[in-house]
Amino acid sequence: MSGGGGARRTVALVGRANAGKTALLMHLTGTLQRPVNFPGSSVECVESEVAVGGVTLRVVDLPGLASLQAHSRDEQAALDMLLGRAGTAPDLLCAVIDASKLAVELAFLHQLRRLGRPLVVALTKLDVAASEGFPVAIDRLQQALGLPLVVCDGRTGAGAAALRDALAGTDLAALTAPVAMPAVAPATAARAVDRSLTDALDRWLLHPLCGPLALVAVIVAMFQLVFVVADPAIGWIEMAQEWFGDLIGGLVAHDATRSFLVDGLVNGVGSSLVFVPQIALLYAFVTAVEASGYMARAVFLLDQPLRKVGLSGKSFVPLTSSFACAIPGIAASRILGDERDRIATVVTAPLMSCSARLPVYVVMLAAFFPPQQAGLLLFLLYALGVVVAVAMALLLRRTALKGGESLLVMELPAYQRPRLRLVAAHTLFAVRSFLRTAGTVILVATVVVWALAYFPRPAAIGESFAQARAAAPAGEAGDERRAQLDAQKAAAYLEQSWLARAGKAVQPVFAPAGFDWRITVGVLAAFPARELVVPTLGTLYSLGEVEAASDAADERLAASLRDTVGPDGRPTLDRLTALAIMVFFALCSQCVGTLAAIRRETHSWKWPLFTFGYMTALAWLAAVAVQQVGRALLD
Repeated sequence: MSGGGGARRTVALVGRANAGKTALLMHLTGTLQRPVNFPGSSVECVESEVAVGGVTLRVVDLPGLASLQAHSRDEQAALDMLLGRAGTAPDLLCAVIDASKLAVELAFLHQLRRLGRPLVVALTKLDVAASEGFPVAIDRLQQALGLPLVVCDGRTGAGAAALRDALAGTDLAALTAPVAMPAVAPATAARAVDRSLTDALDRWLLHPLCGPLALVAVIVAMFQLVFVVADPAIGWIEMAQEWFGDLIGGLVAHDATRSFLVDGLVNGVGSSLVFVPQIALLYAFVTAVEASGYMARAVFLLDQPLRKVGLSGKSFVPLTSSFACAIPGIAASRILGDERDRIATVVTAPLMSCSARLPVYVVMLAAFFPPQQAGLLLFLLYALGVVVAVAMALLLRRTALKGGESLLVMELPAYQRPRLRLVAAHTLFAVRSFLRTAGTVILVATVVVWALAYFPRPAAIGESFAQARAAAPAGEAGDERRAQLDAQKAAAYLEQSWLARAGKAVQPVFAPAGFDWRITVGVLAAFPARELVVPTLGTLYSLGEVEAASDAADERLAASLRDTVGPDGRPTLDRLTALAIMVFFALCSQCVGTLAAIRRETHSWKWPLFTFGYMTALAWLAAVAVQQVGRALLD
C-alpha cells in the first residue's frame, strides 16, 4: 500500500540481526519482502510506504545493528541512516527487540535512547521466550521502560495494526528528550527447563561428523527434488508447446510467418518456459531452508573450512545467495568486516551456479544422460563452482588480497517452521520475475536470433529442393523422401544464414572443446545474460532440422540436440561434448548485471574486468580439458 497526501513521517525499524524487522515491514506495509531466519540477511535499507489515517508512514528497514559502532558495510549503512548522514534523519525510531534475548536487547535499547530521538518499542518472539522457559511480564517491562511498547508476532502479523497506529499517532515532541534508562531485569519465571527442540536438533546438526553429512544430504536432496518432482510438470509444458506449434503451423500458410511464430516464438521462448518447474522448486527449497534457521547452522559448520582458504563462515551467506542470483549475493558481501575478505567473496560469488544456468544443465542432462544419473551430475556441477571458488579465494588471499581476517560473531536463531504462505509467495515472485524476463529480454533476443538464422533466403536453394521434391515418387516412400528433403532444405538455409556465418567465424576458438557453430552461437548469445542460451538453441535447432528419422521433427529440443548431424553425417553432440558445454557454462562469467554489481560494490572497474577475464579463461580451459582428456581416454 502506498500513501497519498497529508503529513509524512519517516520511521526507521532498528534492531539487532534476526530480531524480526523485515517481517514487521511486510505486515506494516502489506508489501512482499524476503525475511529469512539467519543473521546478516538484510544488507540494504529497504523502505515502503503505508497510509494510516491522514499520515503517510515511510517505513525503512535497516540492516541489523548490535551497537552504535559499525563493524561492516551493512552496519555502516544502517548507522548512517539512523544518524541522518545518508540524507534526512528518521522522524521516529521503532526499536524491534527479541523477547528471547531480552537482556542483550535492553543494553542496545539503552544506546538508542541516548540518541534523544522519539522511540517506540516493538517486542517480538514472545512465543520463543516462553518455549525456552523465560516468559516476559509485559506490563512490568513497559512500566520500567516508560516507552510506548507493542507486542508483535512476525509470523502471523498479530500486533502489526496496533504498531502501525502507534507509529502514526505518537506525539513526537513528547518522546524527543533523552530519558535515563532504568535498570531493567527481564521478568522471567525462574525454573529448570528441558532442552528445547532447537538444542536437541543442534546436538546432531552441529555434530562434527553428523553435521557435515546432514548438510551434504540436504544439498543432494535439493537437486534430486528438482528432477524428480518437476518431471510431470515439464511434460505438461512440453505437450502444450507442441500443441501450440502444431496449431499455428496448421493455420499459417506463409513460410516466413509460420517459421517466425513456430520456430522463433513457440520453440524459442517455449524452450525457456519448460524450466519454470525446476526454478520454482529450487527457490521454494532454498527459501524453506533459510526460513527454518538451518542456514545459520551451515554458516557455523563451514566457518573452519572456509578459514583455511582465507574466508570466514559469513562468506557462506553471500555465496549461498548467489545460487539463486549472484547480484544479491554480491550485495550480501557487505556483512563482512574485512575488506580483503569481502572482495575475495565478491569475485568468487559468480562461480556459484545461479538459477540462470539451471536450464542449460537440465536440457543437456535430459538429452544425454539417464534420469538416475542426472541428479548426481547436477550436484557435481554445482559442486564444481564451489570447489573452483574455494581454490580461487585461496589464491587471492595468499597473493593480491593477502592479510586481514573476518571474525565470525553470530547468534544461532531458534528453529522454526517455514511459513508455507511466505515460501509460496517468494516462489511465485521468482517465477514471475523469470516470466517477465521471458516476455521481454528473451522474447526480443529470440526474434533477433530467429531473423539472423532465417535470412537471407537464396532462391537457388528453394528451387533446387523444389525440383527434387517434385521428382519424389508417390506413396509412403515418397513421403519419407520429401521429409528428408524438407529437413535438408532447412539445414541448407540455416548453414548460409547470417548467424551461421558469425558462428563459423568464431567457432575455431571453441573447436578444441568440441563445440559446433550452433553451440558457439549459444555461447556468444549468453554473454549479456545466461537466460538467452536455451531460447537461442531452441530457435537454432528447430530451424536446422536434423537427420532423416520420420519422427525427428516432432521431438523437442533434447531430441534435436541428440539427433542433429554435421556435414560428415556424424552427430554434432554427444555425452562428452554435452559435459564440456555444462562445465563451460558452470565456470564462465556471462551476466552483465553481475559485472555491474561487482563494479558497484568495489567502486572500480578492475575487479569486474578481472572476474570476467579469469572466469572466461577458466571456463574455456576446463571445457577443452574435458573434451581432449575424455577423447584420449575413450580412444
